[in-house]
Amino acid sequence: PNVRLLLLRVFALGRRSERLFEAVGAYWRHAGSIQLIAGPDLITKVVEPHEFLDFLRGRLARRFVDGPETLELRLSEMDLERDHDGRFRVNEFFCHDDTWRAVLSRLVSQGDTVLMDLRSFSPANAGVTFEVEELLNQVRLERVVFAIDRTTSREYLGQVVAEACARLRPVSPNLGR
Repeated sequence: PNVRLLLLRVFALGRRSERLFEAVGAYWRHAGSIQLIAGPDLITKVVEPHEFLDFLRGRLARRFVDGPETLELRLSEMDLERDHDGRFRVNEFFCHDDTWRAVLSRLVSQGDTVLMDLRSFSPANAGVTFEVEELLNQVRLERVVFAIDRTTSREYLGQVVAEACARLRPVSPNLGR
């Protein structure tokens, strides 16, 4: 079966994101697909030929999620089957600033496991703060891995997690944990 991995990250990591994606993807794609919100840090690793052609033709805008209808369409188009080489695909979602939160919420609700790269996480990453809160509200902690290192503001991460736990929704699988 396809064990879906949602890969979340701080977009500012550049080459560090690429190395993590390559390392995880080399193994994970034999077990399941990877879903992620596309960003400039992984563009050379996840863009497929048809998307690159759309870019060259000036039609990349049609690949972006621009509202609920497009989100449903992109979710229905996810490729969750094994390829002929035995590996699963990477499904990337191109988002605008006003749509990524809805995309994230849906991907979180549909994933089996989440890997969140929090290297270089700091108060400057407001979007990541939303992602942490969404994860705690929707995903059992046993299914989440946070990757941190010396560049992660652990104090700030602790504050974000504590505040998110204080606001857990009544339906959160982590309520009371």
